[in-house]
Amino acid sequence: MASEPGPVMELLGQVAYHYESMRPLLPTYIHLLVSAIFPIYTAAHASLSRPPSAAPKKSKKHADGDAEGDDEDSPTRIESLTPSDAILFPVLAGITLASLYFILKWLQDPAWLNWVLGIYFSQIGLFFAVKFLKDGLSVVRSFMLPNEYSRSGMLWKVDQQQRCFRADNGTRNSSPFPGLAGQIPLPSSLVHSIWDLRAILYTKARLEFHLHELITIKTWIEILDVLSLVLSGSIVYVHTFVSKPWFLTNFLGFSFCYGSLQFMTPTTAWTGTLVLSALFFYDIYFVFFTPMMVTVATKLDVPIKLLFPRPDGCVFPVGAPEGSAAMEEYLQCLAKKRTMAMLGLGDIVVPGMMLAFALRFDLYLYYLRQSKKGQQLEGDASKPTYVSATGWWGERFWTSSRLWSKEMKAKRFPKPYLRATILGYLAGMIVTVVVMQVAQHAQPALLYLVPGVLLSFWGTALVKGDLKELWNYSEQPEGDDKEAKDAKGEKGSSAATSKARKASIEDKATNNGAVISQTETTNPVRAQETKSTIETQDTAKTDPENACRRLVHFSITLLGSVPETAPTDKNYSTKLVTGKEVSEKVMANKDGEGNPVLATSWERRDDGEPLGKRARKS
Repeated sequence: MASEPGPVMELLGQVAYHYESMRPLLPTYIHLLVSAIFPIYTAAHASLSRPPSAAPKKSKKHADGDAEGDDEDSPTRIESLTPSDAILFPVLAGITLASLYFILKWLQDPAWLNWVLGIYFSQIGLFFAVKFLKDGLSVVRSFMLPNEYSRSGMLWKVDQQQRCFRADNGTRNSSPFPGLAGQIPLPSSLVHSIWDLRAILYTKARLEFHLHELITIKTWIEILDVLSLVLSGSIVYVHTFVSKPWFLTNFLGFSFCYGSLQFMTPTTAWTGTLVLSALFFYDIYFVFFTPMMVTVATKLDVPIKLLFPRPDGCVFPVGAPEGSAAMEEYLQCLAKKRTMAMLGLGDIVVPGMMLAFALRFDLYLYYLRQSKKGQQLEGDASKPTYVSATGWWGERFWTSSRLWSKEMKAKRFPKPYLRATILGYLAGMIVTVVVMQVAQHAQPALLYLVPGVLLSFWGTALVKGDLKELWNYSEQPEGDDKEAKDAKGEKGSSAATSKARKASIEDKATNNGAVISQTETTNPVRAQETKSTIETQDTAKTDPENACRRLVHFSITLLGSVPETAPTDKNYSTKLVTGKEVSEKVMANKDGEGNPVLATSWERRDDGEPLGKRARKS
């Protein structure tokens, strides 16, 4: 008589049984893991900005006073969470979930609710989809048409004006492609067309839009922004009004996660721990103890989840003729609606918020240690200047690390906390999938993700000895800390400022009055126009909010439209008259006291007519 198997053999038998039953679903679960980590990893890198341990980079100014448009260096205004949000998040999420659940029970048919929510999410999804596509196209552009690459031990940098790449020794290569692709002979017409396309793809334009007392927008745009807007609008329209295939739902879900993780931060590590812990208990309660979470997730067809098709189980009957019973059974199997595995966006955004925070903490430590190293070696206690840590994916791929510039090296800093939290997140997700498969019941993913992320995050800080730095690190915007001080300072200095402004206006009025009185004796018309111009400029400086009286102002200025050879005369300038929104070229003359007087060209010929005027034909 055979003896019964021991507990170890029974355990191994159970593992083999569940593995065999889960093996057909492995592609689906791998798809789920990759799709969950993809928006977190990309959004975390896109959210990088100057940490408190780095000094700001001096921005170049254009003639109009605006900073040079570099999207990579410009900080993004993000929403900082507070400890009170740890209480509000579960409460508000529970109220929203319960409301949707009871509305679904009352309507019986979720079609109307799906339509209303689809319209709502389409508006938000359009904004996030444009940003997601723009950044994705920028990465593709950097891989296909990079600004520099290395070959044969030399660094080649683009020269768009000469339409070539130049090496350090002066060697030129007219091919627009990097690496081995640059050695492929191409027709000259095709090469010229690609260089033209490259110029279009990298050209920036200045967009200015002003709606009186409502909105003012000044930003840099590219052709990729327009292309992203068109593609995103088409995708959102198809998903909202035509059909909702799973891949379009996932695209919008990626966009939501990608955008949300860039505009939200836990501010501090302990605040993020509180928020994740509160949502940890929220997820457990609404999945295990109520039917609300599962009902809302399965009944609503809106982009609040990622969908992953399971295997249909249909086997093609090899050799079966058309019309046979085997072929008909196969076609009927294909006609059935495939079941979907799903993952809520909250299971990506909530832990992903801490993963993005971990990457920014890595960047903070990178500059902090640079500062300490400089202080020890050179005795310089100043902060190192920040270099943008985003972008240049293609250039880093095509360039050997030995030839990387300082800007490239700054984008590749040590990331131990990001790697640790990614491993913790993947471990929690794998446990979720295994438990769901064994229990054959929906699982609250945060039950396994939150411990995995927090233990890996704080455990890494404990092992590396960074607990003090992690506890004190804060992403509170610097401007918020100074608001109280600025408010007190404004009260004390408002009176002095008004007096100084009044005295300055009186001095300018006296000087300008003397200049105008001298001009009136020679040309009354010129004196009147000079007086009007001076008054307009004074109004724009003293009251900038009311300087622009035009209801709507819209302009797009190409960066390449500015002439390379500007006038060398120091007295010549181009001004934008704010009061009338009219751009005019003016000649800045100076009187004996050094006061500027604005006037157009008043030179005359001997017959009294303006220069350049032609006689009319009779």
